[in-house]
Order: sequence, then C-alpha cells, then structure tokens
Amino acid sequence: MDRTELITKTVDDCGVIYATGYLNGLSAERLEDECDGILKKGIKKVVLDFNNIELINSIGISVLIGIIEKLRKIDGHLCFCNLNKIHSDTFEILGLTKYVPIFASESEAITSFRGR
Repeated sequence: MDRTELITKTVDDCGVIYATGYLNGLSAERLEDECDGILKKGIKKVVLDFNNIELINSIGISVLIGIIEKLRKIDGHLCFCNLNKIHSDTFEILGLTKYVPIFASESEAITSFRGR
C-alpha cells in the first residue's frame, strides 16, 4: 500500500517537495516525477523535505541517487532538510551527504541556495 503523499511548492527560485509516509516502490517513482516536473519548469534548485517521512527503503534510496545524478548533469542543486536522526545517519553512511547537504529546516536549505 502506497501511503506517501507529495506536496510541491515554489519558494523564490527553488522547488520544495514535501513527502509524507513511506518512500518506497511507487512512491519513490512519484517523488522522481515531482522532481522532473520542477526541472521542466526551468527550476534547478530543489529541496526535499523529509519531516514526515517514516521509512525509506532501498528503492527509495536508489531513486534519490537518480535524482542526485539528474541534477548534477544539469548543474542543478539539491538539498535535504528535516531528516530524523536515523535517515540522516543512513544518508551519511551511504555517502549521499558528499553530494547533498542536509539542513535542519526548509528555510536554512533555501537560504543555502542564495547566490548560486
């Protein structure tokens, strides 16, 4: 059962995606589609807000890596915010934090894009 909901908004020149529930299987594909929609609008700065994500499985991680690669190819920027400790530690262990900074809040993430 897919329990993930996605909400997308634009703040300044950034796309912000809020996900809730589980990031696995079809929900991860939906997240990638949301990101693609932002990129099609010409927005190259994306914030993924994980405040309400309960679980991220290996498929979800794989999709996140795909999003990272997609943004790197177009000289875009991605950051994560509002991760819980387990997700933050997991991203660090997997090496994602070498490519994507993590911020405590959405406002910090958006501020980090200023001047880019």
